[in-house]
Order: sequence, then C-alpha cells, then structure tokens
Amino acid sequence: MLRQLMNSKQPLDEIIMKITVRIKLSLCFILLSTASLAHAEKMLFTDHPLAGKIWDMNSRSYIDEATLLARINTADVLLLGETHDNPIHHQNQQKLLKARIESGARPAVMMEQLNVEDQPALDQALAGSNRDEVLNRVTKLVKFSDWKAYQPLLAIAVDNKLPVIAANVPNQRLQPVVWRGYAAYDAGELQRLAVEAVWSESRQQYLVKNMGGAHCGKLKDELREGLTRSQRLRDALMVDSAVSSIARGVVAIVGSSHARRDIGLPLYFAARAPAAHIFSVGFVEVSPGTADPRIYEADSATGDATYDVIWFTPRVERSDPCADLGKFKGS
Repeated sequence: MLRQLMNSKQPLDEIIMKITVRIKLSLCFILLSTASLAHAEKMLFTDHPLAGKIWDMNSRSYIDEATLLARINTADVLLLGETHDNPIHHQNQQKLLKARIESGARPAVMMEQLNVEDQPALDQALAGSNRDEVLNRVTKLVKFSDWKAYQPLLAIAVDNKLPVIAANVPNQRLQPVVWRGYAAYDAGELQRLAVEAVWSESRQQYLVKNMGGAHCGKLKDELREGLTRSQRLRDALMVDSAVSSIARGVVAIVGSSHARRDIGLPLYFAARAPAAHIFSVGFVEVSPGTADPRIYEADSATGDATYDVIWFTPRVERSDPCADLGKFKGS
C-alpha cells in the first residue's frame, strides 16, 4: 500500500495525510477487535428491569415473544441487528432463525461476518457430506476474531441445508469511493444499486455527524465524508448479494447499524424489492439506571422508527478502545 501511494501522482502532503489516517484507523480497529475477545462471559445488569423485554417502536408498547414470532414469520426479509461481541444477541438470533424454520420457511442466511469474495469457498464447503467438517470449514471463513461465537448459528443453517450468503464487502473494494467519491464507481451500477435513490439530505447529515463516533472521534471532515459514502455503498452491495433470495426469504445477521430502517439495509431492500415485507429487530444493551425504553430509541435520521422492535439484553463488560487509542503518541 505504501509503495502504491508513493508511486502515485498525489502531492506529498496528501500521501502523508492518508498514511497517517490509515495508521490511526488500523490502531482503532485493532483495539476494537481486541475488545471483542473479552466477550468472555461477563455480562452486566442481568437483573435490569428491561433485560429480556421487547419494545415495539411503532406502537411504543411492549410485546411478548409469541407476538414477535408471529410477526417475523410474515417477513420476506428479517434483519437481526447485533452487537457483535454479545453472546445473548447471538442466542436470540438463533432462536428467531429456528422459529422461521419451524414455521415452514427455508430462508437464506445472509451474514455480514463473511466476505463476498469467500462465497465460492463457502458454497464448496456447504456442499460437503461430513457435517462436522462442513461446519468447521464454514465457521473458519468468518472474518471476526471471535469467529467461534457464530458456529451455533451456522450449525442451524448447515443442519437445515439452508444457503448462506457471504455479504460483507472488503474495505479494499471501497477505498476508491472513500478517497475519490462516487465518480470512482460505475455510474450505471450506482443507479442499479439505488445508492442515490434511497438517500436524502437528512440521512446524509445524520450519517456524517455520527461517523466520527464510530471511529473514536479521530476523523477529519474529508475522511468522514468518504467513509459515509463507503458505508452507503457497502449497504447497497450487501443487499445486492441477497436480493435474488427474497422469494425464498432472507434472515440477515448484521451489526445493529446495518439493520436500521432509517439509514441501513432496509432502505436498499425496499428499493430493490418494493413488494417485500421487511422486518427489523435491533438487539440493544441496557444501561444502569435507565428503565424507560423510549430513552433507548436511537436518534432517527428521518424521524421514523429505527427498528420495528428493540429486544433489550444485558451488557457485555468491555474496555473502552477509544480511551486506549489516546495513549498512542500522535493520535
């Protein structure tokens, strides 16, 4: 990467800025990955009054699991938005996927935790005849440091012979858009993917404003805009990987921000398949002393509900990677 930058025709100060930003982001991502390893069984606030409750964001009332299961069973696309290192989120995802199967559905399982470039290897692994070997090979394709946490969910797909969709887009594919804008991407593809069609000024302002928080507040404005573009394109491409499976049903295992109706995958699914019924569940960790579910409703980019329902869970004890990042000189 360094050689590519130095051989380019970019001004030296711009090259130095890009190298510095990449080092800082790499440190932040390393720290975040390290923090995810500490999902180690320590759950906080298990006796919180909201833990285990399900909040309907449209009616602004509680519902029970039976009501939730009835609702998800009518969905063509079911998005299950997790915090990646929370084991209770994974358990709830397994519960909802099993419920879809028990209702007679045979959905494709779309996973952010698998890279699109690994789809051929994934398909080859799934075609194997030895169940344990298949599950081991498939799980090892997961790109997260705590990849074994996804093995029970993948086991459900393997045991029921469900297709698994590798949905994540590697950062390398998105870097041209980060640095040079959408002019670096095929205009016809952007239109087909509905990248601009679903967007609005309010969504843009919201995502740009909140992009810094996702990267420890270390982003300059230029990079903040670039990462906003890449996030939008990533979501559109993730949907593109699964849109042909909507007829059989899709269950999407994704981070909570991707599951949001105001800025995430539901926008692109709705644009590509207007007749599809899309249902989004956001798994949300509780905070001490905060028992009013309305306080947990994320600020919306449009004023509409960010999920169809919020399922509250205990919180994983984890260190603050952004606090650790400040210890590095020049950060």
